[in-house]
Amino acid sequence: MFIFDAIYDIDELARRNMHMHTTFSGCAKPDMILKDIAAEAERCGLIMIALTDHSNLGDKQRIVSKNTPILREQLAEITTNVKVLIGSEISVYGVGKYSETAEFCDTLDYRLYSQNHYHMPFWEHPEDKSPRGYAEHMLAVLEELFSSGRADCVAHPFAGGYIRTLLEEDKRKVPDSITDNELGDIMEKGERARCAWEINVGEFCSLPEFSRRYWNIGREIGVHFNLGTDAHTLKSVDTRQFADKIKEIIK
Repeated sequence: MFIFDAIYDIDELARRNMHMHTTFSGCAKPDMILKDIAAEAERCGLIMIALTDHSNLGDKQRIVSKNTPILREQLAEITTNVKVLIGSEISVYGVGKYSETAEFCDTLDYRLYSQNHYHMPFWEHPEDKSPRGYAEHMLAVLEELFSSGRADCVAHPFAGGYIRTLLEEDKRKVPDSITDNELGDIMEKGERARCAWEINVGEFCSLPEFSRRYWNIGREIGVHFNLGTDAHTLKSVDTRQFADKIKEIIK
C-alpha cells in the first residue's frame, strides 16, 4: 500500500498532486505528456505527483496494463527532482466489481479508485435512483472496496456530478444525504484499510458545505487525506493555486 503521514496543513498537502491524467486518458489535453508534466510539477515546487490514467471497461484505445510500461520507460528517460508515481484511476463500478485484476493493481505505484463514474455505460446503478439511493450505493461500494484491501485512495468520494439520471439540483443532494455517523463510519473503515481520502479540488470547492463536514469528520478520526487536481491540462498541475480556496472552506 502507498501511504504517507497524515497531513492537515493544506500548504503541505499541496506539495503533492495525487491525481492527474496523461494523454493515455481520453480526457487529457495533448500537452499532458510525462516529461512536460514532471517539468511543470518541478517548476511549481511539487515534491510528488501521481499519474492516474483511467481504467475503464471496453476502452480498447487506452488500456492501462499496456500503457503503464510505456510510462515507466518514459520516466526512466527523464531527470526530475519530483517523485513520480505510475498509478491508475481504477473503476470500482459496482459492489465488488473492478475494471482491473488485483494482480495487475499490485504492480502499480498508486491505486486510486473511482466509485461514482455513473456516466459510464458499464456502471452499476442502484434500484433507488434518488439522491439517497445513490449515496447508499456508494457507501456499499466503498465498504466492499475497503474489505478487498485494493485501494490506496478514493477519488472524489460521494460527488454526484456524474449521475446523469439526476437533475442538476439533485446531484448536489447526494453527498448531503449522508449523515455524519455514516460518513464517520465509512471514513474510519477506509483508514483501517490504509486507504486515503482524496481532496479533489474541483469537487471539494463546488460542494463547500459537504466538504467542510468531510474534512472535519476525517480530521477528527485521523484519516489520511491526499490532494489532487484531476489535472487534464498542464495549467492544472499546480495544486498551490487552489490552496487558499480550500483553506477558506475549512476554516
